[in-house]
Amino acid sequence: MNPIEFGEKTRHDHYLMDQDVTYANHGSYGPCPRFVYEELQRIRFEQEKNPDRWFRLTKYTLYADCVRAAANRLDCDFEQIALVDNATVGINAILKSPLPSFTSKPGGTVLCINLAYGSVLFTIEEMVKHRNMKMRKIDIQLPVKSKHDFIQQFEDELKKGDVENIRLAVIDHITSSTAILLPINELTDLLHEHGIPVVVDGAHGPGQVFPQLSLKTLTCDFYIGTFHKWMYAARGCSFLFVRDKIIANQLQPSNTSWGYRPSLSQLAIMTHFHLQFFHQGTRDESAFLTLPKAIEFADSMAGGFDRIYQYNSTLSQQAKTLLEQRWNTQEKDLVPSDMHAPYLKMIQLPDLVDYKKNDDDAVRLINDLIEHHKLVSIILCVNNELYVRIATQIYNHIEDYIVLADAIDKLKK
Repeated sequence: MNPIEFGEKTRHDHYLMDQDVTYANHGSYGPCPRFVYEELQRIRFEQEKNPDRWFRLTKYTLYADCVRAAANRLDCDFEQIALVDNATVGINAILKSPLPSFTSKPGGTVLCINLAYGSVLFTIEEMVKHRNMKMRKIDIQLPVKSKHDFIQQFEDELKKGDVENIRLAVIDHITSSTAILLPINELTDLLHEHGIPVVVDGAHGPGQVFPQLSLKTLTCDFYIGTFHKWMYAARGCSFLFVRDKIIANQLQPSNTSWGYRPSLSQLAIMTHFHLQFFHQGTRDESAFLTLPKAIEFADSMAGGFDRIYQYNSTLSQQAKTLLEQRWNTQEKDLVPSDMHAPYLKMIQLPDLVDYKKNDDDAVRLINDLIEHHKLVSIILCVNNELYVRIATQIYNHIEDYIVLADAIDKLKK
């Protein structure tokens, strides 16, 4: 079959969003394609035909098939990856499990950066309090002139000493609040030189980074990512990758349930690691099971990763250029171009009449754009300036960002 035509036609024919709303924020909640959503509804309908059969028998084989599909797509072993609801579930499991780096001796610190996702910082804050540990945060200074300068800020932090007490480091693949693509292999290698295990929060990585994500080529110890942001699965389909298979079976989800002590028949289908995160009582796991259809949509209907990447990354740069020229905010980048996320860009806004340059007014502007302009986008306050974080997906076209430019122009001083 011929691949679908990207842009307005894809939105009209293959997505369910309101046609009178301009959607420039795929990165937050990522509407899934109609093809995948219909599969989600079909799965739920099958559950209702015979819930007991579904929950006692059917779902385990289907889940195992989806884990294999995930492992194949992400280039890792079946035993190294489990499906979870979202990235926050994954980070909680890692930080709250009895990992060797936590149990070998009391105390210590968890290293992170100030640009980490909010719920990740909250989780670290809670975890260190209960473990009698400390959070050690690197205050990344923006703008950054080069990738080397970014890595240097990590090196400078490690030179401050007390490195032997760092039990774990948490870094982003792509930061959510600033759309920065981090050099994760270089950072991981640096941290490993000091004996520090590394977790990568890759919520925005899969489906966006180029070349297509291969977990075998990474050097981190743990990677948490989503299938529902940039890989077209239904919301609630993410993954947790653990390089060491022995440690994988030591991880514990926040909720202890039937997977804690699974049956032999269940262990014949999948590992204890899988069952801990899947056999979580009565809940709707339908989103996990949409993964094969999401892969089919990307590979067959959309024409494959290279075609998707070319369209989204090109449109992202075109939209960035258009907005900067309209608002006269060129050369305000937070990082060099080789650290820009492919499908996410940060553009500084011009001075606005009724919005101050703070977090509260950034949120107010997001809501006002939704309510009064039928425009969905993310506004963030960075370095006491307001920025818009635009996202590009195959249903977007350049006219979406012209609508955004026009809306902001009406609010300028």
